[in-house]
Amino acid sequence: MPQHYNLSYLQEVSKGNTAFMLDMIQIFLTKTPETLDILRIEIDSCNWEMVGFYAHKLKATYAYMGMLELKELLVQIEKSAKQMENLEEIPKWFSTIYKATQPALKDIAEHKELLEKAL
Repeated sequence: MPQHYNLSYLQEVSKGNTAFMLDMIQIFLTKTPETLDILRIEIDSCNWEMVGFYAHKLKATYAYMGMLELKELLVQIEKSAKQMENLEEIPKWFSTIYKATQPALKDIAEHKELLEKAL
């Protein structure tokens, strides 16, 4: 199975602090699905101001998890929503993010379990 994430940036930022890493991973695992669901609703409602807000909110989380291609799509969504440009592309970009995030959530949860066992 291909790896959908890379925790090397998180490891660097945490300076090897496993408890911090576990906290950040837990936040990703709990908040990302909720925020993606809200973002989908805002996209479906064409509420572009809130689309930009939630895309912005998700960017750092994806960066910490090493999901840089998806982070860049979030940057595109945020920029397009705020500038009211390429709005027709936003649902496609969101779909790519959503589909790629699902297996990553599972894999990151498994990685979290391994980190917890190592404590």
